[in-house]
Amino acid sequence: MAGEVVFRVTDPKAPRLAVQQNIAETAQKIAGAARANTPRLSGLMAASWEVRPGYNDPGTSVVINTAPYARFVEYGTRRTRAYAPLGRALAVGG
Repeated sequence: MAGEVVFRVTDPKAPRLAVQQNIAETAQKIAGAARANTPRLSGLMAASWEVRPGYNDPGTSVVINTAPYARFVEYGTRRTRAYAPLGRALAVGG
C-alpha cells in the first residue's frame, strides 16, 4: 500500500524506558506526600521513605519505608488504628 508505515521494535523495553523519568518523578511526589502524612514521634519513619528502581523493569519505581515498624503504622494492629500515610498519599494522587 502507498503511504504505509511499518514500525519495527528493536528494543522491547523502549516504551518503558520512554516513561521511566515520569514514573520516577511521580514516585518521588508520592513519597513526599507520604512523608508529610507520617506521624512524628522520633521522625525516623518520616525520614525512611525511599524511592527505588523497579525490579528488572525500567518502567517501574517502588516507594518503600525502611523503618522496622512502618507496616504497623500503615495497616494498624489489634490495639492501634491504621494511620496509612502511604495509602493517603496514593488516594490524593501524590
